[in-house]
Amino acid sequence: MSDAVQPPDHAAPLLARRRRKPLNARTAEARAWTDWIATAGFTALLALTILGPSMTSENYGLQSQIRMAGYLLIALASLIALEPWRRPERLLVVPWPLLVAIGWCWLSLVWAIEPAVGLRRLVLTSLVLWSTFALVRKLDLERSVLLVRGALVITLVANFVVALTDPSLGIHPVNPNGLDGDLSGDWRGIMIQKNYAGLTCAMTILLFAFYAERVHLALRIGVIAASAVFLYLSDSQTSQIMVVASLVVGGLFTWLAQTKGRQRLAPAGIAWVLLAIPALLFVSMAIDNSPYLEMLTDPAGFTGRTQIWTALIRFYADYPLFGAGYGSFWDLGPTGPIFQYAKGWVTEISQGHNGYLDLLVQIGLPGTLLVLFATLVWPTQRLLRGGDHPVRPLAAAAFIFCLGHNLTESMLFDRDSLSQVFLLIALAWLWMATASDVAGGRAPRVTLPLARQR
Repeated sequence: MSDAVQPPDHAAPLLARRRRKPLNARTAEARAWTDWIATAGFTALLALTILGPSMTSENYGLQSQIRMAGYLLIALASLIALEPWRRPERLLVVPWPLLVAIGWCWLSLVWAIEPAVGLRRLVLTSLVLWSTFALVRKLDLERSVLLVRGALVITLVANFVVALTDPSLGIHPVNPNGLDGDLSGDWRGIMIQKNYAGLTCAMTILLFAFYAERVHLALRIGVIAASAVFLYLSDSQTSQIMVVASLVVGGLFTWLAQTKGRQRLAPAGIAWVLLAIPALLFVSMAIDNSPYLEMLTDPAGFTGRTQIWTALIRFYADYPLFGAGYGSFWDLGPTGPIFQYAKGWVTEISQGHNGYLDLLVQIGLPGTLLVLFATLVWPTQRLLRGGDHPVRPLAAAAFIFCLGHNLTESMLFDRDSLSQVFLLIALAWLWMATASDVAGGRAPRVTLPLARQR
């Protein structure tokens, strides 16, 4: 038997514990790689959204396949970043009003004219909806705002470069036919149409006007000025009007945050008035559409949009409760319902240039009111509860802009359209900010009520 002194039984485990990385270090490493995945996914989402109008100018081909594959990969990245195998409830990132609204859209496939087409479009809408909330939830407010701001600045620079170096591509040429007849000389940059360029410029202004205190003042002023110049040259009148209105709304909530803090601004029930007004209009339109059609007698009004709106109102009056089903109105070929209510160039377009009328003809009055509750009433209720988180004015300005933009463009609950994605991002910011206000925290990383821990 050896006389060597044997080490205590606990020595080896102690040495192993010393060599093992601390638990918090391993947790930090796990969070780091999922944060990188979320960052990459959110960046890809923004890139596909901004490039989407150019990629979907034709509804077929390799670009559309790349786009769909891209969103599937983004959804997969979002799923991995949330690590649901640790806490499955992390998948519950979408607020219930939006779930109810998208649920009605899924239900509408039961009576849809073309359920297969509607299914494909609704899958994309649902993927974008969930991925946007998942990625914004995974990223903190500061980082998600920074990524959006960076993507918009890159877009602004690219727009100027293309418009100045290649006017044939970056500026609308003369085209005397159809809706494009008055676009000659309007700047569009890398975007396929001036209204998309105007929208991105307007959003850039809002991103640098609010929640940008950490950005150098000279840079903020320069970007805002450059965006305003391109917005003016694009002659996108809806974006010009709505960005002014949104700046006023954002300024109002900035002042309220400074003066009221977390004090309640008004009873949340007041927000229902915002739903009652369109509800009365839609019901009266279904009962008697003649007053509305009389207002649209000028075929050249709103650059020809009145001819489109006339067809939509007539169809809605015939099918007010259920509509044609989600995704079953436009781009269906000669069997589509638009051919029964319009003729000529109106039958060849792919949207109604009014997001609310397009929802009415697709998912009917109940579905449209559910969407308006989710995107207008519910956010307004959260704003009226008060709060001083600095992202609230930005979120308020952004969602007001997107809803106003849908008065002349159809992007509400429409797959990955520009205004729809920016609206979802704004609602996600607002939800996180109000969750932070309620919890009493002001940390950059905000947890939601459904997922208190990562």
